[in-house]
Amino acid sequence: MGILHKWWQVTWLIINVSFLFLSSSFVRGSNITDRLESLDDLLCKQAVNDTKGKSIKTAIVYEISIPSNLTGMKISAVRLRAVSFWYRGLNHSFLSLPPKVVAQPSMKRIAILYENLGKWSNLYFNVSNYTMIAPILGFIAYSSSEKELLDCQKIKIDTQGGNITIRFRNVSSHPKNVTPLCAKIGDNGTVEFSNMTKPYFCEAKSQGHYTLVIPSSSAKESSKLWWVLGFVIGVVVLILLALILVAIKIIKRRKIKEMEKVSEVEEAFDTFWIGDTKLPSASMIRTQPSLENEYHYRGGN
Repeated sequence: MGILHKWWQVTWLIINVSFLFLSSSFVRGSNITDRLESLDDLLCKQAVNDTKGKSIKTAIVYEISIPSNLTGMKISAVRLRAVSFWYRGLNHSFLSLPPKVVAQPSMKRIAILYENLGKWSNLYFNVSNYTMIAPILGFIAYSSSEKELLDCQKIKIDTQGGNITIRFRNVSSHPKNVTPLCAKIGDNGTVEFSNMTKPYFCEAKSQGHYTLVIPSSSAKESSKLWWVLGFVIGVVVLILLALILVAIKIIKRRKIKEMEKVSEVEEAFDTFWIGDTKLPSASMIRTQPSLENEYHYRGGN
């Protein structure tokens, strides 16, 4: 059973690696515009199916379940009244929209779909000469109705000059002397860079997909630094373990020598074995018994 279990684990690992490799090859080989359209369409349809038949309430954020083959992504959606959107804007999750946002075309209700691609970010997108240090976050506006959360018809939103704020919470380690850049991946595959307004906060003017990047050379240097640091820590740990073992041996030897000195000073005993145990044995001298008749005979003389 143990061999079969190990064989199954190895087989399952090979299947997963092959799936990721084929997925990566397929996704990277396709046009980025098609990738974006197909991804947005897939996630939107998932949101529609997941909320179908439910009583949808305005201004309530709905977490959408993800298919098992897309585990790692996170999506959620919220429906808003256009009037409320205009007066209050939106502040939820990683996204903050200012007041006075206008939907184009004009409509009574608007739905915002939040996308967090998680570990799939590098499979769907690749920023040349840069390394992503945060998952891709996207937000798309759709038309909505009284009964349905959204209908997968994209609409545009105009912030009237206000700034959209995007906050990145899960950021990978990077060199402290390198400041990440905000990157917007456009529908046509173009990438627009901008500076962070404050650590891990980006500002935008329109909906889309955003991430944080650093130059690839910086990422490689950071990776090398961690490898060197790990190697040094490993060597130090091995040296400490070796010193501890040597100290233990020295202490044991000293104790043995002390015991030998004590045994030399004390009276020596013979030894004998019982099974596998060695025990001390002392020789005994006892008075030889004399017979009663012999005592009387000697007294008679």
